[in-house]
Amino acid sequence: MEMDLICSENMTRVLKEILSIRKIEISKDAKVCVIEKGFPLEKGKIGIYFDMTTINVLMDYLDEISTSKEEFKNIITGRCEKDELKVLTYDEIYYFEAMGNDVFGRTRDKKYKVKEKLYELEEKLESKGFIRVSKCFVVNIEKVDRIISWFNSKLILKIMNIDEEVYVTRKYLNDFKKFLGV
Repeated sequence: MEMDLICSENMTRVLKEILSIRKIEISKDAKVCVIEKGFPLEKGKIGIYFDMTTINVLMDYLDEISTSKEEFKNIITGRCEKDELKVLTYDEIYYFEAMGNDVFGRTRDKKYKVKEKLYELEEKLESKGFIRVSKCFVVNIEKVDRIISWFNSKLILKIMNIDEEVYVTRKYLNDFKKFLGV
């Protein structure tokens, strides 16, 4: 499948990655264009318009029409404080944290706001090495450096490469131990 891109330079980088993951080729000769709102559509082409508020709807649509859905199941899109989108692989994510009504994916360098709810991520990512450890955290077990016993039947997870700790609360302790096989 081919599509043309008509959008800003920043969005071009993001969309190239999004389309590439879905095995959709970018071609100026394509009859279907993904167009950022405010850009003109060439005569004789079909346009799929989007803006920053509808980028997730666009991604859902691309997921539906893509022939390689299995290929992009290991990615998530996050938004940083500058309102820029970034395509993140699950391998890059250390943990997901719920703060109020928002959920953030933590990488080595930044936190990115994601659209999914924590319970959705918990269900979706269990087979990918992520485990719910508290009301507010789902952790990538591959990013845990050390596990330390703590009082009141809690554990502390020392996260590698970043100076942060995440607590495994009593409510999630048995599931965590089963997940580790201990």
